[in-house]
Amino acid sequence: MAGGQSRPNWQQLLDEALTAPGNLTGVYDRFHDYSLTNMLLFRMQGIHEPVASASRWKSLGRRVVNWQHRKEVIVPVLIHEAPPEDETLKEKRERVAKLIGFKVVRAVFALSDTDGPVMPPPPTPGWDLAIALDKLGVREVPFDNTNGNLQGWSQGTEFAINPIAVNRNKTTYHELGHILLGHTLLHHFEEYQTHRGVMEFQAEATAYLVMNELELMDDKTAAHSRGYIKYWLGEEQPPDQAIRQVFTAADRIIRAGRLAAEGI
Repeated sequence: MAGGQSRPNWQQLLDEALTAPGNLTGVYDRFHDYSLTNMLLFRMQGIHEPVASASRWKSLGRRVVNWQHRKEVIVPVLIHEAPPEDETLKEKRERVAKLIGFKVVRAVFALSDTDGPVMPPPPTPGWDLAIALDKLGVREVPFDNTNGNLQGWSQGTEFAINPIAVNRNKTTYHELGHILLGHTLLHHFEEYQTHRGVMEFQAEATAYLVMNELELMDDKTAAHSRGYIKYWLGEEQPPDQAIRQVFTAADRIIRAGRLAAEGI
């Protein structure tokens, strides 16, 4: 298959990604969105991994094993004023607590303070990630962000995947898409900020095609992917050139892992 030329069903898959229903539930809402101040506080404590409360880790199937390693976090101090005697149910629902300040408490734990099952990515028969990265000139580096909702990141020719990403494979292909499409190059930073919606569509569409081609896609992941595309595109329609670039990027990723794996 020549680079940039889509397989017969790729256009159909892309049309599906752009039009079929999707949702993001359970991907970017699993962790509390800590303020920038708290994220800086985590960094000051030497934390470079996802952070959450014990109850949040428990809800994700992990248990705290290093209770003595509680990390500091800034929390709001709220007071609840006494309600009037004749308060209606509607007024009770609308009444909110009054913020009087903030305080620092030791109440959260880093990922390494917890234990739980780590699901390895499913095997991909006939395709090898390490071989693909070597051929593409891309390097995976350790994930170093305290935001558990961030699935991964890429910069230059390097990428990192959150160790507890919802779907490691899809996120890997998404970040590879960014890199191969040139979005992560320093001189493209301004363009990325201006056209971020289309570029995020391109990266996720690349992952959508690769996941389908390698027979890794399931209904839940497909819905998440479509939800992501719809979120970033909004009412915008991707230009034809952007779609052609997606086909080329997906083709390069698939070929890079299969050539050596199949001894071609």
